[in-house]
Amino acid sequence: MKVNLLCSMRHINEHILQDEKHIDWIGVDRGTIELIKRDIKPVAAIGDFDSVSDEEYQQIIKHIDIDPVKKEKDDTDLALAVNLAVELGYEEIRIYGATGGRLDHFMGAVQILTKPEFLEDNIQITLVDEQNEITVLKAGNHRISQVEGMKYVSFIPLSTNIRIKLEEFKYDLPFTTLAQGSTLTISNEFKAGHEHPLVTVELGNILMVQSKDK
Repeated sequence: MKVNLLCSMRHINEHILQDEKHIDWIGVDRGTIELIKRDIKPVAAIGDFDSVSDEEYQQIIKHIDIDPVKKEKDDTDLALAVNLAVELGYEEIRIYGATGGRLDHFMGAVQILTKPEFLEDNIQITLVDEQNEITVLKAGNHRISQVEGMKYVSFIPLSTNIRIKLEEFKYDLPFTTLAQGSTLTISNEFKAGHEHPLVTVELGNILMVQSKDK
């Protein structure tokens, strides 16, 4: 099952919400009121709701039952929302509006993608904005589907001594060991005529970023 999480409208094209009205949505803090404003009733909402006004909070509780979490907590609102989505049985989670703000929150969102239990249970989590899609590839062979409009693809090692092989990209790469901190596999490109290039990962996990220029 698939669910979309909305944190905010930062760097999100308005048409995404309209095109995906038929998909289940979970509101994350301010994302809840943004969904309601667009006549999308979320299946759930979570957060401390410190980013909405009193008037907006009243609108939220008219449309959906919520149990606000405390402001002083051990997890971010987004982490709690992803945990809730997994508990509800969703296996594909797309997160919108989690980029373009505070860098610490963005890095926290990336940490969620790498959570071992999610990777072990094959929970597919993707961070999405109008310019990027970010996800994790585990060890194995992966045929990559180019996201419409995305020109570039980068692979970022998440630990030491990642082995990776790239085939059918603009810049192919034989099996190579990437040290953590390496930028060798930044800003590769898709190649015309190769709709599903192959990435082979050994000995670890990598972050894959598909992106485009504005």
